[in-house]
Amino acid sequence: MSTSTNLLSGRLEAVYTLLSPLSHIGDSHGPESFLATQEILDANGNATEVFVYSGNAFRGMWRDASTRYFLDNLGSSAIIQVPLELFHLFFSGGAIGGAQTVDIDQARRIREMVPHLSVFGGGVGNMLLPGKINVGEGLPVCRELAHVIPDACPGNRSLSWRQMTTEVSYTRKDDAKDELLRPYLCDPSTPQLEEPKQGQMALLEDGEDGREDKTETKKQSKKSEKDRPQQMRYTIEVFCRGAVLWQETTFQDMTEIELGVLVAAIAEWSKMPYLGGQARIGMGKVKVDMDWELWGQEKEHFLSVGDGRCLLYPPAKEAKEKYDEFLRKYAGYLEERRDLLVKAIGGKVVG
Repeated sequence: MSTSTNLLSGRLEAVYTLLSPLSHIGDSHGPESFLATQEILDANGNATEVFVYSGNAFRGMWRDASTRYFLDNLGSSAIIQVPLELFHLFFSGGAIGGAQTVDIDQARRIREMVPHLSVFGGGVGNMLLPGKINVGEGLPVCRELAHVIPDACPGNRSLSWRQMTTEVSYTRKDDAKDELLRPYLCDPSTPQLEEPKQGQMALLEDGEDGREDKTETKKQSKKSEKDRPQQMRYTIEVFCRGAVLWQETTFQDMTEIELGVLVAAIAEWSKMPYLGGQARIGMGKVKVDMDWELWGQEKEHFLSVGDGRCLLYPPAKEAKEKYDEFLRKYAGYLEERRDLLVKAIGGKVVG
């Protein structure tokens, strides 16, 4: 397997427009959660606080999507299951064990055979394999950051970021108090069949071990625990729908196949284009417009995500096609030598 020697260096510039409120929690106090913020210097050099979406969060979601794409395409119709160590390496970057070393030959072999790791990096054995991308933070287009974000980026620079936030409250009701659901709840006055303990199965009534509780205090404690309501109200601070985030990713010495890895990761993520930790309740849905610029060349459209699709412009489409062709050949190669991937990452040369 070989990769192109045409090395690419440049940057990707992305504009994320929120189609639903965004939750990106920094601090929590009881049932209240607040947006992540950090100190910055405004245009006048004064320290102020501003919401920032973590670059690590972008990198993590792309790494996960890239791994899914890599394993799904190698497995054809079946799901490839990898050992736990490789699972952590692919999805989380792995870890380094023992004294750190540098094995140039092993690093080259890994980059050639597993371009996913070449792009995102990871800890392989006792060697740190650096990635080829630097993923920046998502900065809101607002008054406090107007001097940092490029003028061409859309968004309302006259508003403070604080004017782009709101609070959303939710109530989790106590279903045990819902009369329509009561038929599904055990009657506490009826002896119930408990899990067997020490090889015994019994109908337990008073104490957890079948014996009567010795103290009235213990009985009251258990009763109060059972009667404690499960209903609660909680509040989340969110960034408003319609707000804009600007984000930049730089890349260094990437092959066309490695660029295709990054494109495939974003395309895979675009199937569920959400940011933040509350996607389960519809928060963080975005549309994305991304340009790219090779150093010394003009900026061009790269890809866009929205309306349920991912549109790849020629540079992104061509890179992804090269990566897909690599995966097709590699899948056939691994069918004959299933242990090759593990041996390559472990540093063992396969003849």
